[in-house]
Amino acid sequence: MTLIREIASDREFRRPLAMCALAVFVWVVFFAIMASLLASTSRVGSDIASGGRVLDYAMKYRALPRKGIDARNTDDPLGALSQIVDALELRDRMRQLTSNQSGVLIQLDKIFGGEMREFLASAENRGLSIRTAEIRALPSGGGRALNATFMLEPLR
Repeated sequence: MTLIREIASDREFRRPLAMCALAVFVWVVFFAIMASLLASTSRVGSDIASGGRVLDYAMKYRALPRKGIDARNTDDPLGALSQIVDALELRDRMRQLTSNQSGVLIQLDKIFGGEMREFLASAENRGLSIRTAEIRALPSGGGRALNATFMLEPLR
């Protein structure tokens, strides 16, 4: 037993022991950094998968049959969209509302999924269909907010 105590108290033994402890510490820090990097890449992958699900839902929505559409205001799609935006209280988040030969362009910022669903259902009930859509998901404090740009046209 005294032999181990003597070796442990020897100065020449302490230096290699300290170097081994330092090497173990460096490896532990390296593995901790690698683990956090792997965790962040898996989160990015889940965001990409979530974006794919949004696209799948949009395609399914577009494929739904159009039943019970009220043809009110199909002569004036700009007026119909203006009424929808007022009814859903989205006026402060509407960035653009313009009309041209191919339809009506509307841009809404920081809306949530339920609000977008209500907006699209109201537009469809007013006799408008989506010609093109661009939807971007943004992180937000209360969930995931969306920026959306739609080109709407009267149903034919």
